[in-house]
Amino acid sequence: MKKLLVGATVAAAFSMTACAHNQSTTAAADDGYASLVAEAQAKQEQSRADGNVWQQRNMKLPYVDHYLAEAEKARQESVRLAQEAVKSANGQIDQTNYGRNLTPGWYKEAR
Repeated sequence: MKKLLVGATVAAAFSMTACAHNQSTTAAADDGYASLVAEAQAKQEQSRADGNVWQQRNMKLPYVDHYLAEAEKARQESVRLAQEAVKSANGQIDQTNYGRNLTPGWYKEAR
């Protein structure tokens, strides 16, 4: 039982360390995402001013706007999945903490 609890504690520690590293990496990647979106929007505005916007007849949006919308959907989905990962990690930690206070039924209580 002790080995199980120690193993779960070590796994939780590694998980928390990995989450902290991913958050710092995600923050750096998010800055890159924001700069790419800003660059694409600025260049699209310049193309609109020049009157040269690529779009097929059946498309609702020009290519640039379509790809930016798809990127935003993917970004929102990745945030949702990251939130689910945090919920799972919290559940694992809660389960470990709950298990620390339990004693098996076959242990005789010291009286």
